[in-house]
Amino acid sequence: MITFVVWVLGSLVLAGAVFLVANVMERRDPSTDEPPGLRRFVRDFTSGLRRRDRRAEPGDPVDTDMDDFFAATIESAPGYVDAEELSDVLHRARQQARTTLHVGTVHKPE
Repeated sequence: MITFVVWVLGSLVLAGAVFLVANVMERRDPSTDEPPGLRRFVRDFTSGLRRRDRRAEPGDPVDTDMDDFFAATIESAPGYVDAEELSDVLHRARQQARTTLHVGTVHKPE
């Protein structure tokens, strides 16, 4: 039982250290003059736990049909995955897999 408690306390201390290091290394607005440290970390942590400003008011619904939506989002640029480029990559990978030598084989000395 004591080892469990030690592991839990150790993991909590480690998690706190990670939070502190992340807080110190965080880039902030130069307009705030408060230096990084434990006080700012506690203030930021407690403000994150509060529930204020978490619930954003939903915006007005937009009434549009699918044809108008897709017409508005047409892109003239080539697609993210080009079929010809993808087939070239697969062909090169297949060729490399056929010709790859397994050099790391170890033989027992005689």
